Amino acid sequence: RLLPDGQLHLNHGPIDCIVRAWGVERDAAYAQLAGAFPAVLPDLCAELATLRWPVGQELRGPVARRMRAACLPFAPEHFITPMAAVAGSVADHLLAVLCAGRTLEKAFVNDGGDIAFHLAPGAVLSCGMVGDLAAPALDGRFALTHGLPVRGIATSGSGGRSFSLGIADAVTVLAQNAAAADAAATLI
Repeated sequence: RLLPDGQLHLNHGPIDCIVRAWGVERDAAYAQLAGAFPAVLPDLCAELATLRWPVGQELRGPVARRMRAACLPFAPEHFITPMAAVAGSVADHLLAVLCAGRTLEKAFVNDGGDIAFHLAPGAVLSCGMVGDLAAPALDGRFALTHGLPVRGIATSGSGGRSFSLGIADAVTVLAQNAAAADAAATLI
């Protein structure tokens, strides 16, 4: 559904995303994304057994392939399954669908705090950091620009939607895409 502030809310089972796009093709991009969104969870469920095994096996679906690719660089040294990158991979996939064939100034897909974003030349996106989910307040802010090699952000820790056995309250990683940030934050 379209929210009053111009963001799009997409929800299906555990996938709960907030999407925002800027540009004259925003509405067409939203419609394109809404049409593709219902297939994401069933496609992941079809490969769930393989996604729960250590990285290595080939996967079929577009999100599952992103999950594997994000985790593969860590596999030689760490035990990791493709599930370590699920939210970031969903965000990356949805952003790719949103932007496909569209001219947008900027856009983001936030899947539970794992965020993929697009920036056209000259565009800037402001990102805020919340350190304590129990008492949410903006603890810091940074600017993401087109010139940075970053297109994904993910946070893992003891709070939020994911269970973590890590020693940090929260670890935020900026990376080339949300899937890579998700896998790295999960391991850290």
